[in-house]
Amino acid sequence: MIKKKLFIGSSSEELKIAELVKEVLSENFDVTIWNDNVWDTSVFKINQNFLADLLKASLQYDYGILIGTKDDNVMFRGVEMLQPRDNVLFELGLFTGRLGTSKCAFLIDKEIKLPSDFNGLTLARFDSSDTTSIINSTKSIKDLFLASGDDEINFFPSATLASVYYENLIVPICRFIIDNNGFSKDNEHYQKCKLNIIVPEKINQDVNLQFERLKGMFTTENVSFKYSGRPRQISVDTQIKNDTLEFIDFPTIITGINYAISNLLPNDFNKQSPDYNSILDRELRRFITTLKMLLIRGGFDEMVNVKRDSEL
Repeated sequence: MIKKKLFIGSSSEELKIAELVKEVLSENFDVTIWNDNVWDTSVFKINQNFLADLLKASLQYDYGILIGTKDDNVMFRGVEMLQPRDNVLFELGLFTGRLGTSKCAFLIDKEIKLPSDFNGLTLARFDSSDTTSIINSTKSIKDLFLASGDDEINFFPSATLASVYYENLIVPICRFIIDNNGFSKDNEHYQKCKLNIIVPEKINQDVNLQFERLKGMFTTENVSFKYSGRPRQISVDTQIKNDTLEFIDFPTIITGINYAISNLLPNDFNKQSPDYNSILDRELRRFITTLKMLLIRGGFDEMVNVKRDSEL
């Protein structure tokens, strides 16, 4: 089972706390601390733009924890108060905006007073002088993240594309089969029908060519049918297997993932870096997760199989 990726951000002065938090979480998550010095795991690389790296990190990770410690004295509305470093607060805002409030948490020293703007965020207080306090607060965040699961449909490009694909192809095929108690082809009616959706392990630049190669693994015939409310007929490939009519589709709509990420990270797109490929892989998994969730919600999960090409 692939561990979800988790990002820890803190001031460099509090690396010991960050390391302790990482130790607590590493059994359940693939954890990276923002200033790891190991080249292969570091989020921020030498000679790269800080903001560009932050944006990249927010796309690579499933969860984020920002650690707030007593780093700076500031005046807020005439009152002197302790506050975490500005960059930690900036990262908290960025990750919360990207991941959502259920996927991002603020692990914060109990002596820090926060303005009301932080209401609604997941806050876990700790006593910096008490190791047990840090561990217990981290465990509470861990439990929250593990409970959150994948039950949210968000607006990452993959989730949006999966929703469009679901509404425009999967729903019409499934409803047509249900309404007609099967599907008729070549003067024969098949009550047993399945829809197989084949998703590649990775996205090439030419997705159409990629799917044509995958399609060559099957002997299929194309069928078309009119679905109420659609301006044109729906066309899909089929094969007969074990007295079952199998619809087979290769969702070329996923090329939109490549397009969206290339606009967010244009420099990495040009060189197809490991970080870029990592984000693409994550988005493909999001595409599949969103599809499966929508299928369950729509009651079509028993009619549709979503497979990776490695499972063929």
